[in-house]
Amino acid sequence: MELLSVLLVLAALQLCHSTRLTGDMDNEIPVVSGNPGAFREQDEWIKISAAPKAVIRKMTGSYVEVECEAMGSPPPTLQWFRGNQALTEHQSYDTNTISEVPSQGLGKIRGRLVINYLLPVHAVTFTCVAQSGSKVATADTTIYVIKNEGFDRNFTQLLTTKVIGVHHVPRISLWAPTYMDVIGTNVVLPCRTLGNPKPSQMWIDPQDQIVSEGDGRVSALPDGSLSIRSIIWADMGVYTCMARNMVGQDSVETFLYPMKESK
Repeated sequence: MELLSVLLVLAALQLCHSTRLTGDMDNEIPVVSGNPGAFREQDEWIKISAAPKAVIRKMTGSYVEVECEAMGSPPPTLQWFRGNQALTEHQSYDTNTISEVPSQGLGKIRGRLVINYLLPVHAVTFTCVAQSGSKVATADTTIYVIKNEGFDRNFTQLLTTKVIGVHHVPRISLWAPTYMDVIGTNVVLPCRTLGNPKPSQMWIDPQDQIVSEGDGRVSALPDGSLSIRSIIWADMGVYTCMARNMVGQDSVETFLYPMKESK
């Protein structure tokens, strides 16, 4: 009887934590009537849950960081575009995307567009593109660059003075704050990082243990994501992704909620 009481208390605490982190997802979860722990398969859907600021005005040389958040089912992907061009890490702004993993679940995804040193070339409209299955949602942000008085250095001079290519603290540019999927499903929790030197990464599980790389059921992948094969109820909890280099560190959390599939 005492053991049952302890288990009930632990379950209640976990459910409270789930409610706090899922926030506005609560009204979107398709549960089975009379069985709140069960998940009913639903149509694909996507929405921008936190749009980036529509207009940003900054001085040349400023640090700019823009966030975009989407939620949907299956758990969405997110990427930044400049016009029709998908941005990559090889440009002067940094961004990431994740490959889609088939899923019946739902989740939130958050992405950061990072410009470490604002230049006139960045005075454009960037588009946050989120996708869940065949459904797509977008949000724009337009950057206006205000030229500093006396700022007349060209790109070569910037390289010479090491304005570009200097050390930058790590920033996590893509992660899923909340991820829900059916028990027995394989899930991949994204975590993409930026920084110079390239940051090292690690995942911390809900028991505060470092997740190792390899082929275990729960393992850190080479691209920084966390793989959990055939999720079980005991996998529920907060997983922390940490990035670190010689000049700093950053971390984010993902709350994983395994759900029972409806009969």
